[in-house]
Amino acid sequence: MINLEDLAMPVTIFFAVVVLGWFAWGTQTNVRAGDRVMKWLQGGLPMIGEKTALHWMGSSVMQLRIAKGKAPFRSAETLVVFEPRDVIFLWLLSRLQGRRDLMIFRGTLNSAPGFELELIDPKGWTTNQTKRDVQKKNWTPMEVTGHAALRAFRSGDADVVTAKRVADLATRAGAKLVRLSIHRDLPNVEVHLLLPKIETDRAHDVFSTIREIGEEVQRG
Repeated sequence: MINLEDLAMPVTIFFAVVVLGWFAWGTQTNVRAGDRVMKWLQGGLPMIGEKTALHWMGSSVMQLRIAKGKAPFRSAETLVVFEPRDVIFLWLLSRLQGRRDLMIFRGTLNSAPGFELELIDPKGWTTNQTKRDVQKKNWTPMEVTGHAALRAFRSGDADVVTAKRVADLATRAGAKLVRLSIHRDLPNVEVHLLLPKIETDRAHDVFSTIREIGEEVQRG
């Protein structure tokens, strides 16, 4: 008959090895992915600003800050949020919740926009709170022609024509759009994209589109 007490130590050691081994694998996987993404970003970030400061926030978030941006942006930051591959249980849970590697751009414009807009993918893992917020504020739903999977909300005094042009630009960014946020408060422009395919999507095209969004918002 098997003695459970005799199994306790081997089982504990086994799970400890699995968890620690997974942690090392997950950390290195994200770091290597970060190196590849950083090289890719170098083809696009100069569209926003010349000098970029890199900072790792743990092993899952890479932050690139631009203190002095090019017009229309006064400053900006780009976050690359990787799946939490270093913690096996958290990673499995996040996968079930639909979390995937994400790129988030946040920009401060030279002047505050004249309208506010939220364009979201309701299935995105970063948009649940956004949808609740705009509904609580009684923002006006807006149809985005040709983008049935997205939901748009604007503030009451928004320029509908400009808002639609910005929405059309955002869906051309070269990767799947999860959220576009235009606010008078900082950050003025926030764009969430599933991490582009660095083998096929050009960083120059992605950030050129983001810059166009900023210019359109400023004109609006």
